[in-house]
Formats: sequence, C-alpha cells, structure tokens
Amino acid sequence: MESLHKLEDMVGEWLKPLPHLPENWRKWLAENAWWLTLIGVVLSVFAVFALFASLSLFTATTGLYGQVINDAIAQTHGGLWMTSVWISLALMVVTVVIEALAISPLKAMSKKGWDLMFLALVIGIVSNVVSAVLNVEVMSLVGAAISAVIGSYVLFELRSHFKKA
Repeated sequence: MESLHKLEDMVGEWLKPLPHLPENWRKWLAENAWWLTLIGVVLSVFAVFALFASLSLFTATTGLYGQVINDAIAQTHGGLWMTSVWISLALMVVTVVIEALAISPLKAMSKKGWDLMFLALVIGIVSNVVSAVLNVEVMSLVGAAISAVIGSYVLFELRSHFKKA
C-alpha cells in the first residue's frame, strides 16, 4: 500500500496546477460518491456476466467452427485477442470487487474509500494498457491515457473531502 500512496502523492503533484471544480460541485460529488459507485458496481456486475456469457458462447462456437474462426481472429487481432479479453475480464472483476468494498467507507467519508477508488482507477488503467498492447492498438493507448487523466482529475478533486480515520 506504501507504493500506492507514493503514486498518489506523485499524481497529486501533477494535477495540482490544474484549475479546480467549484467547491460546491466537489462537495456534492464527494458526499454522493458512494451511491454513484454503487450504481457503477451494479451496472458493472451485469457487464461482467454478459461478457462472461459471450465469451463462453464464443468459446463453444469456436469449438464447432474450428480453424476458420481461429484464423480470422489471428488475422484481425494479432492472435492475442482472446488472451487480452480474458485478462481484461479478470481485471474488471477485481476492479468491481474493490469498488464494492469502497462503498461503505465512501459513505462514511473515510479516506479508505478514496484509497480503494484510487486503487480501482490504477487497476483500470493497467487493464486498458495491457489490452491495448496485446491487441497492438495505438488508439486504445490514447483512449487509456485520456481516461486516466479524466478519472484522476475527478478523483483528486474529491480527495480533500475524505478524512483519515
């Protein structure tokens, strides 16, 4: 956790010179972060189940149609596509669990909740980068960078409202 706090301090320094959201917006977001996170967790659980079902169906279909589908995937996605999808699914499950664990501390306005959301953000960024690298998609890396900046900015705007226990 120590390295996560060092990363937090480093990102906080990078974001310090940026303009801030109005204080009433930051306060509202901080006070309501718990139920916004709850909504995100519920929707993400549905997404995890849908993705798992799709992958299971795809795997079964690949067994039926064999080499034709495998060749098409290898030609369009560099052969690591399925590995990338399974890694992304696993990291998504980890992220959803961490966000679910953050709900109660966020409701209590505890720094532990903010720390868990920061950890989920970092894992999400890692997931995006791994997926982009395995699929050799430069634009996905750009999207991951934009997502990381926006997510970090919003999360760090709320940091001062969460107190250490």
